[in-house]
Amino acid sequence: MKVWLAVAAGALLLAPGIASAQLFGEDDSSDSFRSVNAHPAECARLARQIDHFAMMTARAQALKNEMWTERMNQQLELLQGMQAARCPDDVPIDEAAEAFKFLVRLAAKAAITYFTFGAAGF
Repeated sequence: MKVWLAVAAGALLLAPGIASAQLFGEDDSSDSFRSVNAHPAECARLARQIDHFAMMTARAQALKNEMWTERMNQQLELLQGMQAARCPDDVPIDEAAEAFKFLVRLAAKAAITYFTFGAAGF
């Protein structure tokens, strides 16, 4: 009798959680909030946190603590990813990647001109 009472009480406690998950259609994607640009104050907070963890990473490396360095690098990558998604104006531009994209674009135009015998108009 006590077992059935415990099972019934557990079912009653779990039912609201299961119902709300089905009702609101919760999924495993935790990145859905990142599609909207953040408020400038949040961007400033992320920048401060990135600076803090960069200093802590340097300190961990100076103390030669490998586990601390690894954890600080993980946290730094997480914050930089959040900053890139939420604050696109604050993220530094990768000049090497931009130069490579320009080079590929130029090569594509040259290939189109070459293979169409100049008919592409570039």
